[in-house]
Amino acid sequence: MTISHRFMRPCLPYFLLLILAGVVVGVTIGASSLPPGAPVVDATAQRAGDVLLPALAGAFGGVLLSLLLYRWSGGAPGVRRRIKRAIRRGHIHMVYQPLVNMSSGHEVGVEALARWTHETLGAIAPETFFAWAETTGLGRQLTRHVVRATLTDLCVALREPGNFYCSINVTPRDIEDISFARFMLETTREFGISPDRIVLEITESLAFVVDDPRTLIAQYLHAGFRVVIDDFGTGYANLSNLLTWGVSGLKLDRTLIRWVSANEWAATVLESVFEMTRRMNIYIIVEGIETEEQARYVLERAPEATGQGWLYGRPCRAELLPVLASRAADASLDESVGTPAGTPVTPGFCPAALAATQRHRAPTGHVA
Repeated sequence: MTISHRFMRPCLPYFLLLILAGVVVGVTIGASSLPPGAPVVDATAQRAGDVLLPALAGAFGGVLLSLLLYRWSGGAPGVRRRIKRAIRRGHIHMVYQPLVNMSSGHEVGVEALARWTHETLGAIAPETFFAWAETTGLGRQLTRHVVRATLTDLCVALREPGNFYCSINVTPRDIEDISFARFMLETTREFGISPDRIVLEITESLAFVVDDPRTLIAQYLHAGFRVVIDDFGTGYANLSNLLTWGVSGLKLDRTLIRWVSANEWAATVLESVFEMTRRMNIYIIVEGIETEEQARYVLERAPEATGQGWLYGRPCRAELLPVLASRAADASLDESVGTPAGTPVTPGFCPAALAATQRHRAPTGHVA
């Protein structure tokens, strides 16, 4: 479905009303054009002729006005306005999915994921509205919004001692934008966050325009950021890219782990990639882990890997993440002995947050 069709589908009844209104106006004008005092027989014949042409003209005017509104509101300029308004009003918000160390099972970081709930269309898929943003020239602005929103949500956790980090998705267009590196340094400095707590995941949905992006990637690595190739195995990246770009790691596309139990070639590819990353001394993230069987498969072959998937937690709001939920529970207990301050954090659909919250609720019942 095109941008215009997706946004303008709810407006079709209004376009039909415009056409109907044009017909009504035309009929009204035609009916009032009969001169006073005309004979009844002649009036009837003349009225039919006088009404038909204005009615057709009114219908044509309604169609023309609908098309103009369609072009103005439903085309690229209209979509651009909607995306800018969604960014300004905070309708494009962030959720976070846990990243787990396969060996220990501990949460080591999160991936920031953008979500957009439109006023009339409801939830819009991220791949859809990011494609719209790229098409309308707002891709870079949207990425900057994602970065600032993410650091705002997680700044406390990312400032604390430890290795907890956040992955943020960027496109080759962002990396090729010279000002983006400066933006990342200035923004992390503004929030008091060390660059090594941020991982930039370069999506493979677009190819680099430059022939050799090594220099571009190197400036982020030298600044302390880590750079990962996202969705490895489905896009433009290949073994040659990993050898020459000097990236910190790669993330396997979810389709590989999904097919591993049903396709021999998927298992062969996975084991080859595990061995390759081990030899290259770069880390690997396996996304799409949804079952215990898949988790055991990865753990046996790549215990050093990082896992991501519904088995470890679905995307949830920042306040539901264990690293923040446990802190909120501790703060509420410290506020006053025996009387927790504020409303307890609702775990929602983040299993790890549920476990953390339940652990911290136990002392409350004991004191009471």
